[in-house]
Amino acid sequence: MPNITRRAAIAAASALPVVALAPRIARAETQLDVTVNGGTFLDGWHKTVIEPFERANPGVRIRVVEGLTYQSVALMRAQKGSPTVDVIMMDDVAATEAAGEGLVHPLSLDTVPNLQQIYPDFRVAGDAYTKIYYVPEVIAYNTELVKTPPTSWQDLWDAKYKGRLAVYNLDGAVGMMFFLIVNQMAGGTIENADPGFAAMRKLKPDVLTYPTQHAQVSQLFTQGDIVIAPWVSDRANTLNESGAPIAWTMPKEGSVMAEGTLAIAKGTKNLDMALKYVNFAIGAGVQADNARTFFVAPVNQQATLDEKTRRIVPNGAEALKLIRRPDWKSVNQHRAQWIDRWNREIIG
Repeated sequence: MPNITRRAAIAAASALPVVALAPRIARAETQLDVTVNGGTFLDGWHKTVIEPFERANPGVRIRVVEGLTYQSVALMRAQKGSPTVDVIMMDDVAATEAAGEGLVHPLSLDTVPNLQQIYPDFRVAGDAYTKIYYVPEVIAYNTELVKTPPTSWQDLWDAKYKGRLAVYNLDGAVGMMFFLIVNQMAGGTIENADPGFAAMRKLKPDVLTYPTQHAQVSQLFTQGDIVIAPWVSDRANTLNESGAPIAWTMPKEGSVMAEGTLAIAKGTKNLDMALKYVNFAIGAGVQADNARTFFVAPVNQQATLDEKTRRIVPNGAEALKLIRRPDWKSVNQHRAQWIDRWNREIIG
């Protein structure tokens, strides 16, 4: 009888840890799947957003899927109705499409209170998604090999850059932004892109390559294969910070901006956490950290930038006077046709 009692006591005692662990098992980690731009941008986003968010929300782990703008909106289409990626990062050109196709879960001040701190010019109608940063298209150049900084977009047609110039392919946002600039300067409109294509055919013999990714442009610059390229200010700043002799200039004709966005996939099973993630990313402190770390301009009007960051990151009303916002909804109506024509007339 004593032996039975002891065995029973041992059995009961050994069962206790199982009971104690049950609540922990029930509180399994929440995984939030998000897309983020790749390369140095992803490195910076990890430091300023992902890691701080995970620290502020114990039990949450973020899984990153790298993706370019048009890849991300294609992913949303493919997962329509049953998304496995919760929050999508993409440029406004694609977010406009996604919202128009009903692929996003709309935001509100109740669910994302930091929206009230966004500059009015950067608020999205109906808060279908949110802008998170902007960067202008600029001319990046090698300061050791280009002694006189370019002042005009027309400078890219200078014969001295023949074979030392890269131009983004049209299927990416940076390439589309450059084409819009070229087309307008040549007298074209969104409805009439003939002048833009004529100008690009004249530039074609001077172009070394048509990259599709920022990493390719960085490599071309650092290897000395190119000395000049239309690019975006944040990537040029990042390459400069790594020690490369790269600077950028805003041409006198002005520029267009790329606006990064976050959209929540409609039907996500992690809606509450996705809303918290978006709200976190547009907070004033995080926006200032983003500007300092990887040089994107903040859209939160309460973000305070240090002197160095203000000097190299376009920001505030004065900077926006030279930077215009394309009508992406109209551009999207012609984009597929333009890309097909680009592949035949420029790449082919």
